[in-house]
Amino acid sequence: MSLVAGVQGAIQGKNAEHLLVGVGGITLQVALPAPDLARVGKEGEGVSLFTHLIVREDDLQLYGFLDEQGRTLFEMLIAVNGVGPRVALGLLSVLTPPDLAASIAAGDEVALAKAPGVGRQTAKRVIVDLQRRVEIMSSAGLITETRVPASSDPALSFLVSMGFAASEARQALSVEESADLSVDERVKRALQRMGQSP
Repeated sequence: MSLVAGVQGAIQGKNAEHLLVGVGGITLQVALPAPDLARVGKEGEGVSLFTHLIVREDDLQLYGFLDEQGRTLFEMLIAVNGVGPRVALGLLSVLTPPDLAASIAAGDEVALAKAPGVGRQTAKRVIVDLQRRVEIMSSAGLITETRVPASSDPALSFLVSMGFAASEARQALSVEESADLSVDERVKRALQRMGQSP
């Protein structure tokens, strides 16, 4: 956990990437994802943020989030090799925390690659490193995974809506060799493979 886990203070200003927060006579510059920055109040109003402090040899960088889930995902992302804080913030700027969690769980490289600085290789690395962890944390209620991305396979979407883990459902569906089966038939066969009655 970060040394500075949270900040409460008065908004003193904001720009495209940062919020200025006055705390006990000190003004902190906090980088926020774009959706969080858009949701905070006006200058002079109070704000409460979950934060993560990154310490470098010649710099201190403070990142803030309106909810704990955003911070949790940020901390998971920056632990992935090749994903720095700017890329992590970019992902949380184009995808809400629930959408980001769902995209990782569903293996949706296209959704992740919409973020600035995220190519297909980086998206793949994020999925490989975090997919299982997101699913475990989602099952424990620590991360909300509220949707299956629109670009996902409809059979996969249906199985996930039934409560199956995205990785398990995807594996059961990927075994199918016939490309001309209906969604219903694919779901039925996937359920049989997973030992469930169709």
